[in-house]
Amino acid sequence: MDLITNLKETFEDDINNLGYELVDIEFRTTKDGKTLTFFIYDQDGITIDDCEKVSTFLDEKLDELDLIKGQYYLEVSSQDLSRPLKTDRDLERNSGELLKVTMKNGESFLGHIDEINEKTYVFTLNEDEEIEVEKEDIKQIKIEIVF
Repeated sequence: MDLITNLKETFEDDINNLGYELVDIEFRTTKDGKTLTFFIYDQDGITIDDCEKVSTFLDEKLDELDLIKGQYYLEVSSQDLSRPLKTDRDLERNSGELLKVTMKNGESFLGHIDEINEKTYVFTLNEDEEIEVEKEDIKQIKIEIVF
């Protein structure tokens, strides 16, 4: 099991019990060092106090479990609009938004999520056109920000 999957399985219920939804986890290495970021969600929004509450909990538990060797920075953050939507729950939460779907073959399209199935998504491209795509063929889905 990879680190991210292990962390999600270990902490998802705990974060839910604190009153938040675990949206995503990233572990990245930069020139400044390693950073572990937990992205959380609450329908009423996320404040700095919410991030601090989850960070304090995670900091203690991560030290106990010692899942990551070496030094790293821990961050807790809310999701931003530019973050890719990775899960069915992400898509459900953003069902009214215009989405940009980029396929692994390089093609892309704009649409709204219409159906979420086990292996496929159905998007409405305009008022009367729907497209069904295999989840495994999708490279990335993001909210299309329209000004």
